[in-house]
Amino acid sequence: MSVRPEVLLFTIDAGGGHRAAARALVDATEEREGAPRFRVQSFQQILADLDVLRHTTGLSLEDAYNAILRRHWNVLMVPLLRLMQLAIRVRRRALVRALAAWLREQPKAAAAVSVMPNFNGVMRDALALAWPGVPLVVVLTDFADFPPRFWIEPRIDRVVVGTDEAREQALAIGVAANAVTRVSGMVLHPSFYRRGGPGVRGEARRQLGASDSDFVVTLLFGGKGSPEMTPLAGALLKRGPRWTIVAICGDNPGLLGRLEALAKSFGGRLHTLGFTDRVAELMAASDVLVTKPGPGSLAEAFHQQVPVVVTRNLHTIPQERFNTDYVARHGLGLVVAHWGEIPAAVARLSEDHAERDRMRARIAARPENRAVWEVLEVVAREIEGAATGG
Repeated sequence: MSVRPEVLLFTIDAGGGHRAAARALVDATEEREGAPRFRVQSFQQILADLDVLRHTTGLSLEDAYNAILRRHWNVLMVPLLRLMQLAIRVRRRALVRALAAWLREQPKAAAAVSVMPNFNGVMRDALALAWPGVPLVVVLTDFADFPPRFWIEPRIDRVVVGTDEAREQALAIGVAANAVTRVSGMVLHPSFYRRGGPGVRGEARRQLGASDSDFVVTLLFGGKGSPEMTPLAGALLKRGPRWTIVAICGDNPGLLGRLEALAKSFGGRLHTLGFTDRVAELMAASDVLVTKPGPGSLAEAFHQQVPVVVTRNLHTIPQERFNTDYVARHGLGLVVAHWGEIPAAVARLSEDHAERDRMRARIAARPENRAVWEVLEVVAREIEGAATGG
């Protein structure tokens, strides 16, 4: 049996998308014979003593980001981001030295992969010092960059993007065209290729008690849910007396409890779940997904050929604002300004079968998303190129 090359995979616990991408890549390697073996590393843990945000605000990068998401203080995201980026530039040499010192103490990897933003320039320079010749592959987990110095920086060995817009951004920043790889979408967990799709739609709807003619709406607002899910679920249930609502709360017991209490008043039309591994099946059963415009949820919906309803306003995370433009421009769903407008948007899709069918057709016409497998192939080629000097 051949030895699988080891790849150092940098991630961060700020939001759920970076962890989800890392987990998807790790699990995908177990399904591909000879695929590289990923060693997942929290970037925050390596540089805890030099946490640029903790020194300026008292909070770690991860804690500050997650606190903003929990409290819906997203209007603070851009100022916080620019403050952190300024601190990174000021302390760049110290950060590079610290990361290079840590790398020298580790078993040398065949490649490094980043599924996190902001520190990719630091990674590039530290790798050059500690492990010359080891390539850095940056895999965007957003539909597009939020420049400057967010995801993409010049002289990165390989930038992997899931949209044409992100590819153009990479070229504009100065990444060579032959160093940019356009894959077929965002990285999805391999389970989405087994559990979802038209083949499971009928059975998943039957489990919800929904007939072929019923209208099924799924609410999914990230791994921690969102407070507006409770009033939104109530408004949807009142707006559509024949609608079936599925509310996925994630890791939020309080929200789950409030929705379970609400469900008792609506005769089995509201189905509530906490953290679940059935997202693929539930999306396949759905006629529309109501969600925040996170890249992961949108990619999952498009993979299951489900139109979306998303909001865009001052509280939308900066790097996700592009996603709402993407949805509107490509006709993949509806964009509203406030969650209070969502019931009317859902009603529009429920009543206008032709518009909903057109959206489904546009989604179905998109290339199949095989990004998780394509990224493994990209990393393998980078390892081979580094080994042969190509």
